[in-house]
Amino acid sequence: MQGDRIPLGSRIMAVADIFTAITEDRPYRKGMSREDAITTLDGMVRDNAICPYVESLLVDNMEEIDEMRKNAQIRSAIKYNYIMAQ
Repeated sequence: MQGDRIPLGSRIMAVADIFTAITEDRPYRKGMSREDAITTLDGMVRDNAICPYVESLLVDNMEEIDEMRKNAQIRSAIKYNYIMAQ
């Protein structure tokens, strides 16, 4: 299947999932820096593993997207802690 035949929403989710997976801290490893994440994503574009258009949108808006991701995680943690305290 040609990459451009994959629905745009699916291509966006793939890049977002990869970005989140490689930049977040995990119990078993520290998340990548933005620079290392961009290098990794660029390599995936060269290997035709991800959509270059979606990757460029992420890179061009990385600071804003990353900030939104972090804020969403903080809000989720607050809600979780509230529910668990009940």
